[in-house]
Amino acid sequence: MDSVDDQRQAKAMTLQFIQSYPDRVTIHFIPWLTWSFAGLVGYGLFTILQPVIAGTQSLTGGIALSVALLVGMVLFTLIIGGQLGICQIDHQRNVITVTAYGLQGRTRHERSLSDVKGLEVRILRRSQYRLLLALRSGERLPLAPFYLVSFSDRGIRRIAAVLHVEPQMIQEKQSVR
Repeated sequence: MDSVDDQRQAKAMTLQFIQSYPDRVTIHFIPWLTWSFAGLVGYGLFTILQPVIAGTQSLTGGIALSVALLVGMVLFTLIIGGQLGICQIDHQRNVITVTAYGLQGRTRHERSLSDVKGLEVRILRRSQYRLLLALRSGERLPLAPFYLVSFSDRGIRRIAAVLHVEPQMIQEKQSVR
């Protein structure tokens, strides 16, 4: 890899991988806990279905129901929180590109770096937050397709420095139901 600087930050639920080059920075938001959960459920499904496939056990209603519920649960989890997020900040082209890949396809947003007014950090809980680009048009563009978890602000400060802005911390109101 020809990157000038690689940084990996292990989060409780995501891995934030930052690659710096002279004229661009690429940030990968990888939901490793979600994917690990899906892998564990896949192993469980294989364990449940292996005797049925081998013919040593018949398919009962309970097995079919448990398999259906597990498949539904893992699909729901992957759709909601299993997206890979990639943010590329290209100073040479003066463009920031935010892309998310998931089971429902790919979404891609491209904006001019000169349109970036700030970086909002929407804090949900003490260590759970969402990164949003504040654009001059008033639009807010999420950098990652999900909330991030971190016990340090090092990654936030690094992203803000690359964008040449100061991060704005905003505490979201908690609703009690």
